[in-house]
Amino acid sequence: MNCKVFGTPFGNGCFVWEGKIVYRVFLPSPGVSAELKTGREFGPVDRAGSSFADDVSEKLAALATGASVDVPLNILDFGSTSAFSRKVLRTLMDVGRGTTVSYGELAEKAGFSGAARAVGSVLASNPFPLVIPCHRVVRSDGSSGSYQGGIEMKKYLLEAEVE
Repeated sequence: MNCKVFGTPFGNGCFVWEGKIVYRVFLPSPGVSAELKTGREFGPVDRAGSSFADDVSEKLAALATGASVDVPLNILDFGSTSAFSRKVLRTLMDVGRGTTVSYGELAEKAGFSGAARAVGSVLASNPFPLVIPCHRVVRSDGSSGSYQGGIEMKKYLLEAEVE
């Protein structure tokens, strides 16, 4: 496995990849670097580069600023996610830039009415933050809720997508 770093306004993120497949994206969060998160989940990884990794890194860095960038879903490895998680994450892809949906609304859209808490758990472990826009999901009262990159990053992304 390889790790490639990309810049965000909140510190460096990184993603784990091999060949032309991305296995995981890590965001920095207050007090915990993305590199530390990578090491905890994957152990030692190489820092090899490739044109594929450079391209993905540029796209993730752009997404981290709120830019509109297409990342093909076929480069993402969903193999470690459950069928329920895949359905929720793929449904979330239909939530447009600059809009939000509540955990309960996302559960309903995915066909799992009443499963707001389970949807929250899926999003807390979203393997591809930024690409799968879990920052667009808020609590039913409209408050932010949590985010892998921290609340400030979530607010920043939501504001940047509206501008």
